[in-house]
Amino acid sequence: MAARVSAALALSVLLLSGALGAAPTLAQGIGITVGGPWGGVSVAPKPGKPTPGPYAPYETQAPPGPTTTQGGMDANGAVNMLRGRGFSQITVVKQRGATIILEANGPRGERVQLIVDGASGAISGMKVIGFGDKRY
Repeated sequence: MAARVSAALALSVLLLSGALGAAPTLAQGIGITVGGPWGGVSVAPKPGKPTPGPYAPYETQAPPGPTTTQGGMDANGAVNMLRGRGFSQITVVKQRGATIILEANGPRGERVQLIVDGASGAISGMKVIGFGDKRY
């Protein structure tokens, strides 16, 4: 009787561990389509290059060009760089040395305050301060 119970227990553990181990591999290829007022949005994984994350406009380096000089980037260069990354309604709040503080609407409509390092052209800080025309 004990041998039969232990054999049944061992078989059930083996089957469950095999089923649980195979479940994630089967589910990885399944795409999900989410409906909404703008139509279906496919969430299926795509092979090849990974899609950029939500902070991609903030994390990329500034492209070298006429906006950067030997000494760095000025306020107009920072505005042009942000406009090239998809920002709109950009205003320069303050510039102190190589640091430029700006406010802009982000690519997804959020109102943000940005700190741009004029020496490197990179966005070194970001704070969401509202959405569209509304401020928090």
